[in-house]
Amino acid sequence: MIKRRCEYLLIMAVMLSACSKDGEELEPSHVTERQARVTLLATHNGMGDNGYIDSSVEGVFAFAFQTGTPMQMLLPKDKEEAKQMYDLWIANNADKDSAVLVVGTEAYGDFVESTPVNLTGKGTRVLLFESTITGQPDGVSSIMMSRYGAAYLCGAMSGIMDAFVIAATNGYNTLEESIHGFLDGYEAHHEEGKKAELVYLSDGETGFAMPDSAYHLMSRRMADFFVYNEIVFPLLGGSGLGVLRCMNDEEANLGLIIGMDVDQSAFSPRVPFSMVVKTGDVVHRYLDDWLSGKEWPKHQTLGMLDGGTDVLLHPSFYERNPLVLDSYKDPETFAKRFGEYKEEAIRKENLRLSEK
Repeated sequence: MIKRRCEYLLIMAVMLSACSKDGEELEPSHVTERQARVTLLATHNGMGDNGYIDSSVEGVFAFAFQTGTPMQMLLPKDKEEAKQMYDLWIANNADKDSAVLVVGTEAYGDFVESTPVNLTGKGTRVLLFESTITGQPDGVSSIMMSRYGAAYLCGAMSGIMDAFVIAATNGYNTLEESIHGFLDGYEAHHEEGKKAELVYLSDGETGFAMPDSAYHLMSRRMADFFVYNEIVFPLLGGSGLGVLRCMNDEEANLGLIIGMDVDQSAFSPRVPFSMVVKTGDVVHRYLDDWLSGKEWPKHQTLGMLDGGTDVLLHPSFYERNPLVLDSYKDPETFAKRFGEYKEEAIRKENLRLSEK
């Protein structure tokens, strides 16, 4: 299923970059200076993660289909090539009208924020996801999806069990914010004797694309238990697929895994709820505003209160009759904790954002 979804995304990218709404090839001679068009600079290490990266891709696809806007996807092999693609796009589109470049990952934030641009074309803009910097060059807008509140709620809901937090690497804003949120929520509402542990998979960005390493790390940890009984909070990008696969492969498993970024209940019977980051909805909204001539804010941070993030319960978890611990055998276990702590999570997030 995961492989098919990744293949679908790539096929759609090819179709959209090769065809106009009338089915004609988009040769340069067919593209006028005023024809609206969107380019997505995708990450080099996260396509097919079934997470927020794929969500942003799907948001751009949906916009392109619904509006007939020509689209192109840039798929760099590494960060160096991504920088070259970015520079080339700026050079080729600076004086053209109605061109948008969506940079869908914080991994490229450093060169986007430091590269001077002079976008003179009407309606030509760059949209950068997952940036906390507010002083981007003219023509560049940024969005930060605050994960603290949703992660806090996940931590509070997880307090009935020991918790294992596994992150791809350190130093990424989105990961560190999620870690702090989860651990804060867990600390505030865990039951007596329960504990949380944090482990990093790698010391670099390759940690986002190491599903086999994540599988083996999780497998070794589960082997230390007679029956595995932790709840896992995976902040791994594409590497998270390895943890999901490991949880599925272990038969004597009373542990759980929190779905990450999108509804991941279909990928494992051990997912009772997911932390959802609505990147696709947000990028679609921004592109709708752009096409209608509205200006974008220079910088915007969206959290639970703004509909940028949430926690999605999966009632189907109990319908599958999984092996369960006494601590969560009641089908209302997570729904009750969700209702009890959601408003607190929103308040904590809003307070944190107001202090920045």
